[in-house]
Amino acid sequence: MAEYGIPYMGSKASIANLVASVFPKSENFYDLFGGGFSITHAMIKRRSKDFKAFHFNEIKSDIVDLIKDAINGKYNYDVFQPEWISREDFFKRLNEPYVRICWSFGNNQKDYLFSTKIEPYKKSMHNAIVFNQFDDLAKKVIGSNGFKDGYSIRQRRLFLRNRIEYFRLNGIPDFLKCFLNEKQLKQLEQLQQLEQLQQLERLEQLQNLERLQHLERLQQLQQLPSVEFSSKSYDQVEIKPNSIVYCDPPYKGTADYGSKFDTSKFLNWAHEQTEPVFISEYKITDKRFKRIKSFAKRSMLSSQKDICKVMSENIYIKKAAQDKFLGS
Repeated sequence: MAEYGIPYMGSKASIANLVASVFPKSENFYDLFGGGFSITHAMIKRRSKDFKAFHFNEIKSDIVDLIKDAINGKYNYDVFQPEWISREDFFKRLNEPYVRICWSFGNNQKDYLFSTKIEPYKKSMHNAIVFNQFDDLAKKVIGSNGFKDGYSIRQRRLFLRNRIEYFRLNGIPDFLKCFLNEKQLKQLEQLQQLEQLQQLERLEQLQNLERLQHLERLQQLQQLPSVEFSSKSYDQVEIKPNSIVYCDPPYKGTADYGSKFDTSKFLNWAHEQTEPVFISEYKITDKRFKRIKSFAKRSMLSSQKDICKVMSENIYIKKAAQDKFLGS
């Protein structure tokens, strides 16, 4: 699966290619609730010849700065070696978007990434893989006192994955069992070891960082289209003629994004626009809008964090513009 944008709660990365295929050609493309940049990223990669300019808007200015920094190569491993962020560090540094996103559970920007039980293990593996600093636990898990010169961070992560696979096939040592909870240990006894050991195999913070690094590849495009960034409310962005406007506002009944969103005000605004406005939502009951596309998407936005649901992601457009869209 192509990975678009930064790791972000509610990201459309998994269906970005499908969403990008919906829009007709025009001069300008606006992503007014840009979030983690996944849709704009997909549009630039797949539809750059269909538009002259792309405009990404996200009201949180520090998120925009994070995306721009990633595109400019700030998070390349050659220049950025990620320090370990402890639980205490995380809550002290919530004002830093890299820390707030890449080190939060489900990228929700408020809860620390790891449980207290497994944090010592994750710290040991992080320092071994990023800095080649081996404590006693890392020596046991990796089976050596350090990596050979020339091993990249990606190669070191793969080595860890292979070691965990070895333990899966040959028995989980006691020094690893202490990092698994009672439910996981019971499932291990039922021979469901591969799924449960993903908890020990993954270094989520480095996977998140890798997503930031992917954005740097935009600079490698032969002809990078015009991309403008802004940090405004959706209704403060000036929409030029001959534009396509995409909106992915906070959904009703899902996770809190930090402020209460006025859906009625937004729908009134969308209906008044002269340029076509495409809206992502689970369901819009306002009869002024018509569903034109539907995609299945796994969602972690339920109130129960351990439950993953398959939801129907829908795209709506106001009825007055429907015939024009279908005829394009």
